[in-house]
Amino acid sequence: MSEYTQTAHVLNTVELPTVTHPKDPKMSGSRGAFLRFWSHQKRKQGAPLWLRLLVLLISIPMLLPFAYVLLRSSDVGLTRAVELVFRERVWMLFGNTVALLVIVTFLSIVLGTVAAFLLERYRIFGAGFFRITSTLPLCIPAFVASYSWISLSFRLEGFVGAVLVMTMNSAPLAFLPVSAVLRRMDRTLEEVSLSLGRNSRETFWKVIFPQLRPALGSSFLLIALHMLIEFGAVSILNYPTFTTAIYQEYEMSFDNASAALLSLVLVVLCLIVVGFELLFRGKTHHAREGKGVSRQVVPRQLPTWLHSLVFVFFSIMFILSIAVPVVMVGYWIYIGTSLQTAFAWGEFFSSLGLSLSISSIGALLCVLAAMPLVWVAIRYRNWLTLWIDRLPFLLHAMPGIVIALALTYFSIRYAYPVYQTFVPVLVAYLMLYLPMAQTTLHASMNLVPSNLENVGRSLGRSNFFVFRTLLLPTILPGVTAAFALVFLNLMKELTATLVLTPTEVQTMAVSVWELTADGRYAAVAPYAVGLILFSGIPVYLLRRYGFN
Repeated sequence: MSEYTQTAHVLNTVELPTVTHPKDPKMSGSRGAFLRFWSHQKRKQGAPLWLRLLVLLISIPMLLPFAYVLLRSSDVGLTRAVELVFRERVWMLFGNTVALLVIVTFLSIVLGTVAAFLLERYRIFGAGFFRITSTLPLCIPAFVASYSWISLSFRLEGFVGAVLVMTMNSAPLAFLPVSAVLRRMDRTLEEVSLSLGRNSRETFWKVIFPQLRPALGSSFLLIALHMLIEFGAVSILNYPTFTTAIYQEYEMSFDNASAALLSLVLVVLCLIVVGFELLFRGKTHHAREGKGVSRQVVPRQLPTWLHSLVFVFFSIMFILSIAVPVVMVGYWIYIGTSLQTAFAWGEFFSSLGLSLSISSIGALLCVLAAMPLVWVAIRYRNWLTLWIDRLPFLLHAMPGIVIALALTYFSIRYAYPVYQTFVPVLVAYLMLYLPMAQTTLHASMNLVPSNLENVGRSLGRSNFFVFRTLLLPTILPGVTAAFALVFLNLMKELTATLVLTPTEVQTMAVSVWELTADGRYAAVAPYAVGLILFSGIPVYLLRRYGFN
């Protein structure tokens, strides 16, 4: 029996004693409150020094974009800043951005959750196929889907096009975590609720929904924050948002100060989103710590008429999210003329190799940086660790171009040897996509009983040894999922890459962007196929290891 198995066995047989305060008159009143707080702090074990230093080392560079935005915004002056922020165009951009955020986030979570419930709780004809097709939209970058829709004869664009494309692209971010929670859910809890006289609706809200809250909160955070900074899809679909306006300010007039002011508005919106997610998630812990084995829910049969409607629902989802983009890519490969004039195999393979290598390194950096942040936030929770953990989420609200400008600004002045190298690119990737790794690791680490580490430490092992031998193997599926999710998004990253990559090299995403802007749809098609195929690898890892 391995040491890890022995420790897990100990957890099911040993109950740790609880310490209670004695009923002492001195412990009453304000003085008693202070004494109780002090004694609690003495008993509460703080994070080890090496972990605190590591968290600070990761967190401090995250402040650079905020410093850049404040520095550039201050150059405008208060009067001019008020004029710029409260002009009519900014209110229009604000309305467009908020409308896209609210509607796409709501529709994505509803569609993803409904699909997960139907596939996990009921017997559906073709359920295996629909489980795959419910995750495949992650393989299709939003700007590739936008390119396919806008290249149709009726050119679907504007608000309706943006909502359609972004909803179909984001629904898997809700489907995957909700489906995973439903698959692991213990049916004993529901049976107990029903046996106590609760009906199905009360059982859902009292038993099922509380277990879904972390997954729904994570989905909300990922989708909502992504809507704040989405650039490629909304730009191709001609739907103006804060992100497209910031890019235009920089590209047309190089007005970095005005772009910085617009970024401040996005940061405020991000604070609202992060605060709402914290309230929604709550402080409950959902790990099973008692004896026994979880019993999975047995899928039920649907009535014939309802089963037909469900089949139509999944078929429409498949057509809108997968069939149209894939068919249009194939169509332009078949009939396009720019494939012979504007496409070169050498450039294609160069872009593919660069995208794969830089995405792999960036995903690895994000996962390694996310693990200590998540560990501190969950196991040593206080107001400071909570906001350190949420700092990357605030940074995620800044468009990639603002982060790229900040890194360019500081690298030119203080680290010129790394300017126009891939070092700023990797740092930008870390700043942009660290929250995705954190969100996935949060879901895995929240399911690990805290007693697992307590027992390891009680055996005389160090915190690092406990993390390496007990905690890391337990959350390894979450680590794999985090790597796959970040890699998937780095393959599609556009705005920061446009600014920071050396001029002589191009990633797959940049090639798609430039060829689409020139209207050479056929030349775009091979790059779109490459992105779809190689994005399928992390999606497979998400299905195989991350959400099972």
